[in-house]
Amino acid sequence: MAATPEILSKLNIGSGMNNSEIIAALVNAEKAPALDRIERSEEQAENKISAYSLLKSEIKNFRQSVRTIKDSNAASHVGSSSNTTVAKFTTSGTTGSDEINSSLVVNTLASTHTLATGAYSSSGTLVGAGSLVIDFGTWSTTSSANDTFTANSNSSVTINTTSSTTLTQLRDAINNTTDNAEASILYNGTGYVLVMKGKSGASNELRVTPGGGSSSDLTNNFSYTASTKNLTQTADGVDAAFTVDGISMTRSSNSISDLFKGYTLDLLATNGSAINISSSQNLSTIEDLLNDFIDSYNIIYAGITSMSMQSSVGGEAGPLSGDSLARRIQRDLRNYTSTSIKGYEDGPYTMSLLGVKTNRDGTLGLNTNTLKNTFEQNPKVIDAIFKNQLTTDNADVTVKALGVNTKPGGFNITKSGSDFLIDGAAMSQSGTEYTSSSGDSTGIILNITDSNLSSANVYYGKSLMTLVDDSLTNFLAFDGDIQNRLSGLSDNLKELSEQKIMLDERMEKLQQRYAMQYASMETAVAGLKDTGDYLSEMLKSKD
Repeated sequence: MAATPEILSKLNIGSGMNNSEIIAALVNAEKAPALDRIERSEEQAENKISAYSLLKSEIKNFRQSVRTIKDSNAASHVGSSSNTTVAKFTTSGTTGSDEINSSLVVNTLASTHTLATGAYSSSGTLVGAGSLVIDFGTWSTTSSANDTFTANSNSSVTINTTSSTTLTQLRDAINNTTDNAEASILYNGTGYVLVMKGKSGASNELRVTPGGGSSSDLTNNFSYTASTKNLTQTADGVDAAFTVDGISMTRSSNSISDLFKGYTLDLLATNGSAINISSSQNLSTIEDLLNDFIDSYNIIYAGITSMSMQSSVGGEAGPLSGDSLARRIQRDLRNYTSTSIKGYEDGPYTMSLLGVKTNRDGTLGLNTNTLKNTFEQNPKVIDAIFKNQLTTDNADVTVKALGVNTKPGGFNITKSGSDFLIDGAAMSQSGTEYTSSSGDSTGIILNITDSNLSSANVYYGKSLMTLVDDSLTNFLAFDGDIQNRLSGLSDNLKELSEQKIMLDERMEKLQQRYAMQYASMETAVAGLKDTGDYLSEMLKSKD
């Protein structure tokens, strides 16, 4: 801006200096360093916000790739059937190294015991007051004359009704009371029928006994006992019967997961001639998935390396150079390949066992020879990388629930007197259910059906893909580290903007102070000039 001459100087009675220009230069000399510091801080904050926004996007892409790999449910071996209309043979969980090649003949499919009422005019018809006791077990015959019923280990349930209970409400009460029976209402063309089903198999049939004091409507329409069968049996409970490699066996369900460890056999139809069920190595699929992981990893690793790069001769530092959070994210990325994965038989395992190696620049590569050798020697490593696991090595032990504090690991079950121990600590008992209250297994609930069981192992594992997913999700959480850092940087920008305003206000006051001081100076100079002129005139008059 062009300088404005001072009035006194213009009249040639002041100092003659361009005070406006001098004041502006003085103010600017004080303002420039402070403004430069603020603007450099703003630029750094904006660059960090851009860098973290880009990093956040790359982490999301990496997480999506990891989730796609995890959802593939990849296993070291895959099952197949020569006739998928008769049976399907698929991978279900932890698989061993055995090559399966067996013949299968399905003689009988499992069915559920089914009972039906007579037809009601509507689903809102009242059923009568009283109670129905439902037991689960095996009927000896289908004859009402000499039937006997043997209950299984499932506890009986009691359904209470009132004078206002409808057919629909009775259905809902049954379904809400037990998982061992299922009720539904269907329209048969003339009326509404309540249908009750047990679980499939010969040992899961139903006995329905009206309680004493029940109304005649309830008693006359809902009895299925040895002596009274007012409910109609529409299907008998039957076990599936089949042969594998000439060995005859039965199961209560058509979905069989304990025939070959890690595989599920789904029976769909009976057949007169044998079909083939088999397994084969899944090497090419696993190699492709590992390469997908490596490619996605290398993209994000290269990105954060570039953004975190220190300055070099003739070069600029990356926007996240020296940033502690960026260093921690990069460190966590590097740890993925060496993470110890617990809860898998003969483990723990690491990703490096599959040939995933770290290059000198921090990116990953794949040694296919190591991968092939692992497939031959210990394919269980595959499960630890790709598949979560919750299994036991004994059919008499099943996991009913995990606790919020249960940690992945392998747990040994032993018997001591009347107590079952898990890793040496006694579990509390309720019927056949046993609950751990100590150690890594805290909160796990096991169902142990054989009271004479001497030993078993329980395996609870979170795959590496799940662990990586959890780690990336923590970074991306709305209250996670990256979002907190972005919020902090945004707050910093607001503070810097306020500092600019305060700096302008301070410089305006400084300019006003300088203007007053220079005005006073000009007045003083003008006075001195006036005195000098007066003295000059006096001296001239004496001459």
